Amino acid sequence: MRLTPPAVERWLLLGVMAAAVAIRVWFLSDGVPHAPGIDEPAIVDRALRILQTGDWNTHAFDYPTLVIYLHTLVAIARYLLGALQGEWASLAGMDIGSVYLSGRLVAALIGALTVWLTYRIGRDLDSPWLGLLAGAELAFLPMHVRESHFILTDVPVTALTTLAVWLALRAGRVRTVAAYGWAGAVVGLAAAAKYNGAVALVAVALAWFLHERSSPDRLGKATAAVSAMVAAFLITTPYAVLDLPNFLDGVGGQMARFSAPARNPGDAAWLTYLKHLSLAGWWWLPMAGLGTAIAVIKKPSRSRWIVVIGFGLAYFYVLATHPRIFGRYALPLLPVICLAAAVPVVELSRLCARSRRMEGWPAGPIVLGAGAAALTAGFAVQSVGWVGALRNPDTRQMAVSWMRANLPRGTRVAVENSGPRYLVRAGFEEIPTGLLTDQSTDWYLEQHAEYLVVSSTDLRRYADLFALGPTVLEIPVRLQQWGPPIRIVKVTRTLATPEGVGTDFAGLRF
Repeated sequence: MRLTPPAVERWLLLGVMAAAVAIRVWFLSDGVPHAPGIDEPAIVDRALRILQTGDWNTHAFDYPTLVIYLHTLVAIARYLLGALQGEWASLAGMDIGSVYLSGRLVAALIGALTVWLTYRIGRDLDSPWLGLLAGAELAFLPMHVRESHFILTDVPVTALTTLAVWLALRAGRVRTVAAYGWAGAVVGLAAAAKYNGAVALVAVALAWFLHERSSPDRLGKATAAVSAMVAAFLITTPYAVLDLPNFLDGVGGQMARFSAPARNPGDAAWLTYLKHLSLAGWWWLPMAGLGTAIAVIKKPSRSRWIVVIGFGLAYFYVLATHPRIFGRYALPLLPVICLAAAVPVVELSRLCARSRRMEGWPAGPIVLGAGAAALTAGFAVQSVGWVGALRNPDTRQMAVSWMRANLPRGTRVAVENSGPRYLVRAGFEEIPTGLLTDQSTDWYLEQHAEYLVVSSTDLRRYADLFALGPTVLEIPVRLQQWGPPIRIVKVTRTLATPEGVGTDFAGLRF
């Protein structure tokens, strides 16, 4: 039976989506519960606090609350399902590993949904083949695959900004007040997932400018978009109004941190982000640059492409003008780059299909298939390698194993955010701190801390803490293992003299 083009499209899309889901749920429980991803506990702990207190005010607004509320609902559903199956009978008995696994599953599915949204945008911009190729790129892109394994805000905000761009394109096509309202509402949700999601308003504004600046109801459409954005943000971050002082403090603190000069000046922020984006393959960004030029200069769908590319440029500008750099912050750019990088392949396949020299050959499909393989094969190899490496031991899990074997239950342990977490589940009393250096040595003595777990590469800042006692365990970072370097210091309750700092080393080294 011969497949029709729509049937081929459906089967190819099904294959891309199946691959996107599979690679994102592979080894989803890695590191749980003692070695979660960096910053995962910031989301999970606030969600659990809502369950335990019934207070939906997080009292901290370094993050807006949409993603926290989402994982609160996921945790509630997992709790009720576990109770129904007899896994536990109270919140106190709920297994933290189950919370992480269910939350990570939702994060993985949101990541896969972004692949579908990228496909839909490509289909609307050009053709099913552009959508499928761009979706396949994102399905295997290592940065997106990696972040889809963790309970963070970056994957949800990427999904929502991509959805906002798609709805902005739709608004420019159908040109109704409701369409602009829906696009604006999703921008509000993106901002409620992570504040920088508000940049997606640029896509809506570009669609409005290109299609509505001369229309008689242009003011109503602009008002609908902005009003819906504000309403959606406040509905999902209600304590921005109900707890205004704390909200302003949280947002102001974030703005100050991201605007502060870099501690270690090096490459400019824009260059550093380009390096992060190039890690998946040196050819990817040049292909996207060529595709952008083709789309803007030659495409009849130029106005639609301007909406997509305009959002990408605006978002990159925001990243480039703030020196606080983390690779995952660039995640919302990935669908835009995937779409642009697919353009040269699709255009080349069309040229070959029309070439008289290739009559009688399925030149278009051959070029399209070869281009798709060239764009995605390297991504797939890297992503499979990264996910497979999750089987390697994590330094934090190794530290907890040593503590279980060598420390009595109930030992009071001070630990950093980046170190082993949820030590109560391992039988210890945990004294959580953001960084151990946030507190003085006397504070740890007053807290009756018996051990300090250092998880940092910059050990110079910890000299005073190392003076509290001998290092009893050291786990350096090696290529074949995950996690930060770990040092466990036994607090002897008497400050060492300066001459004695670092001389009393009777510990173990892995």
